[in-house]
Amino acid sequence: FLEWGWRVPFFLSILLVAVGYWIRRGVEESPVFHEIAERKEQVANPLGKLFKSHWLLVILASLVFVGNNAAGYMTTGGYIQNYATDPAGPIGLERGPVLWAVSASAVSWLIFTIVAGAVSDKIGRKNTYLLGWMLLLIGIFSLFPLVNTGSIWMLFLGLVILTVGLGFTYGQQPSMYAEIFPSSVRFSGVSVSYAIGSILGGAFAPTIAKALVSATGTTTSVAIYLALVTLVSLAATLALRDRSGIPLGPAHEEEQSVSPIIGVRS
Repeated sequence: FLEWGWRVPFFLSILLVAVGYWIRRGVEESPVFHEIAERKEQVANPLGKLFKSHWLLVILASLVFVGNNAAGYMTTGGYIQNYATDPAGPIGLERGPVLWAVSASAVSWLIFTIVAGAVSDKIGRKNTYLLGWMLLLIGIFSLFPLVNTGSIWMLFLGLVILTVGLGFTYGQQPSMYAEIFPSSVRFSGVSVSYAIGSILGGAFAPTIAKALVSATGTTTSVAIYLALVTLVSLAATLALRDRSGIPLGPAHEEEQSVSPIIGVRS
């Protein structure tokens, strides 16, 4: 199977996309969505209202996502794969086993994402995030020392440790995003915040990591960079109130419009 190299993760990705599309086609819209549609309370210009009244919330919600996205792109963006298999690099592992290790770590990421969602229902979104950021910092500073051993099993262990923090800073995100935005601008707020967070966190992370290693000659600089981005997300999380369990329907727009930002009333 290892002779398949990149083909296995590629075909698995195609399969996951197909399964995801099939599942989405069979899932009905949420009761809250139907309630908004029935009341015909969609805002004519939701983006305009979003940036006029909730621009600071959009920024903070985006920053909450950057830490997870930057660290996650070390695997999904291909950096670890390229670093570990570079023939001219310090490790020089075979590409097939590395791709298998990355694919297997994706399974652990999925598991910890599910666990984090369940935990957040018990202890709240914010507390789960705070735990997650601590776990992610542990994963970040464990990753490269384990990868640099040159052992495929240590690489896999480093990735699994990283995915614990990745899962605990991702599983609760959809619920948290839905709870901090009022129903009238929720869809715009969630999508815009997610997109900005993805761009700021992950779009350039592999390129930045490669540049840091070239400039410093050590992966420690990459760990410091990822840790700093994680601390930004930690600070953004601390700036938000926990609104776990807040009613999401349009009938509670007034309650939802109370700013979730600490120190801001409306």
